[in-house]
Amino acid sequence: MRVLNPLQSRLRPVALALLALTGASSARAGLFEDEDARNAILELRQQRVQDLDAQAARLKELSAQIDVLKRSLLDMNSQIELVRSDLAKERGQSEVLARDLAEVQRRQKDMQQAADERARKLEPVGVNLDGKSFKAEPEEKKQFDDALLKLRSQDFAGAAAALNAFLQRYPSTGYKESAYYWLGNAYYGAAQYNEAIGAFKQLIAQAPDHARSPEAMLSIANCYSELKDAKQLRKTLDEVVKRYPQSEAAQAAKDRIATTAALKTPEPAAASGSAAGKTKPRK
Repeated sequence: MRVLNPLQSRLRPVALALLALTGASSARAGLFEDEDARNAILELRQQRVQDLDAQAARLKELSAQIDVLKRSLLDMNSQIELVRSDLAKERGQSEVLARDLAEVQRRQKDMQQAADERARKLEPVGVNLDGKSFKAEPEEKKQFDDALLKLRSQDFAGAAAALNAFLQRYPSTGYKESAYYWLGNAYYGAAQYNEAIGAFKQLIAQAPDHARSPEAMLSIANCYSELKDAKQLRKTLDEVVKRYPQSEAAQAAKDRIATTAALKTPEPAAASGSAAGKTKPRK
């Protein structure tokens, strides 16, 4: 057994006391450290709980916002469907309007064409007849042509009536001289010789230089021949030769004078056709 010296013996209790104090301090330090740890853990737990509560509140807030967004999206979808429906209606209306517009344009085009056609029918047309050029209304030309058709078909009474009506309706017509000429021929064909003479004289009086005037005067002579008026016949034949010496009618008149000189009565001309006799009238 180890023997302590007196100093060690005196210091041993002190050392033991110090050791006891050191152990107590270490225990207290351990107790303090455990308490801090527990407090830290509690604080961490409390912070964790607070964080979880905050996250839950945030999630709840986000969920509420999502619900609002969903409702907004539903409303927006409803509005989009309404807009689509409106657009479809407008598109349908636009198509209907487009069809209506196309129909209106087609009708307008047809009406314009019809108006143009009527205007063309009403526009004066150029006429060249018996060496004369003039303008005539379409209906005016038609009535004159219809009257000549009656004459060519030997409807002399109908032709005379048509030409008289024509001259009454169109007193200033460019056809006037030709109308009087053919009116005289219509009367001649109907054996209305005095009326024929009156019509031929109207032509000669109004237009003595007209292309038909020599033929009209020769036709007057033929009317006198049919009326057995030898005096007026010879007088008219002489006048034809005198007034229109270069015409075919003058040559026919000379031949007629030579023929009638050997006869007591003038040779009657055929009742049908032109009153100018053998000279074929120009159409």
